[in-house]
Amino acid sequence: SSLGTSIPIKNLPYSAVLLAMALPSSSHRSLRLLAMQALAFVQAPLRARSLPLTHEVRAAISAASSAGGGLGLDAAAIAAEAPATSSGFLAALRDEPAGTYLELMAPLVRAVDITYFSSSGPSLNASMVDATIPKEDASGEDWVRAPELEADPTDGGVHMRVFVDHKNKKVICGFRGICVDNEFRQCNVDKCFLKSFQAFGEISDIAYATSADCGTFAGEMDYFEQAEGLVKRVQAELVGYSVLLTGHSLGGALSISVAASQPGVLKAVTFAPTAFHEILRQHVGLSEVDILSLPSDELIAVGDPYDCLINAAYVPKAREGATTCLLEGLEEPAPCVPRMQKDAAFDTVRLPQTMMCKGSTHDWLRYSKILLEQGVGGAPL
Repeated sequence: SSLGTSIPIKNLPYSAVLLAMALPSSSHRSLRLLAMQALAFVQAPLRARSLPLTHEVRAAISAASSAGGGLGLDAAAIAAEAPATSSGFLAALRDEPAGTYLELMAPLVRAVDITYFSSSGPSLNASMVDATIPKEDASGEDWVRAPELEADPTDGGVHMRVFVDHKNKKVICGFRGICVDNEFRQCNVDKCFLKSFQAFGEISDIAYATSADCGTFAGEMDYFEQAEGLVKRVQAELVGYSVLLTGHSLGGALSISVAASQPGVLKAVTFAPTAFHEILRQHVGLSEVDILSLPSDELIAVGDPYDCLINAAYVPKAREGATTCLLEGLEEPAPCVPRMQKDAAFDTVRLPQTMMCKGSTHDWLRYSKILLEQGVGGAPL
């Protein structure tokens, strides 16, 4: 804007980014802010060193600006202040070192199992109501439930289960995914929430078909706000505990969205999350630039290629701001054909077949099985 021209951020050379950062703090503030965002796009030494570019760079720039001097060109100094490694999720998903994949995934898969089958609604299993993460899947940790911090609204809203390891001061919050049985009011409310921001693009009304009038639920479309409030209550009650959010489908979208509201504090590892870009925009209040600046290695979406990419064909920014890890080498359901992963027009013409593929690959019982099978014998992703 100051230069009276338009330059695509991703095309800025690295030297220009550093030059912009070096401008005195008393002037060209907009150009310096532009430069901060450009760092996320430029393939350069900082990127090659796997430096988490969001919070560390922001902190360094803020400190320099407060001091009243120039922002400096010493990239090595910034890198030295940053953690040597990322959150570790991506290494664990590659099973590096061996065994870390199951250490990460087994407790989360069991947490999501319990979140589905202990909550009111069509999937309720009475034997799971008080269940916790079993010791054989706990990687040496001792997980207990915290029912006083959980939520299970029978008429509709956010369902959450809380698992606490007091010895290691860890918390897992598991959000339930969508329920689809229109005989249950809560399932209709779930669908209306997803339709409220077109979570499946132009076919949202078909994908989330409901017999209910969504207008009657207008005051209940605050799913993000409910989820955020629940997590903040956990944080207030368990001060000093690390909090990891997880969930499948709608539960995954809520997990990443709430984690994105406290970047660097909350983390999320999720499974086939519903497209959450518009939750970040409409409910979290992030701009496109903010979304691109999120610590994506701490916001993880794991899923079947057809499950994730069919959604992305209709919602191109479906999971922007997070890292998507696709499971490879799976035996895919018969309705699925490769073109479905990238061609919305093709998918729409063959919509019944596309939705059969999507539904089959999205099923949580399938994920619960294959996610842990993939961890046997080497790198799973």
